[in-house]
Amino acid sequence: MYTGYLAPASNRASWTEAVQLVDNESGDNIEISGCRITLTVRNENRNPVLTASTDDGTITLPQTGTFQWDFSETQMSGLCPGAYSVGVRISQDDRVVQLLIGNINIMEGIDTQ
Repeated sequence: MYTGYLAPASNRASWTEAVQLVDNESGDNIEISGCRITLTVRNENRNPVLTASTDDGTITLPQTGTFQWDFSETQMSGLCPGAYSVGVRISQDDRVVQLLIGNINIMEGIDTQ
């Protein structure tokens, strides 16, 4: 499980991140095509402000062992500048693993053109 900080994002731009899962022993990418992946971003009151999932296509699997989320500029514009909690889980059948527990700082975008 990864814990820590994600790179800051702007509330006036899209936010796209890709995560690659690699087997520590072999160095090979881990096959995740049959897995369900979910992501939640919560504000300081613990309320979800962004969610993504492989169920609805907001998390995609662009290549073996890699998942990616993509929030639009419109979705990001609803976030006030500040610190948010982020969690990502992956599941298959009845097994659930917490992949990430972290934080992200959302910055006020400057360019308004």
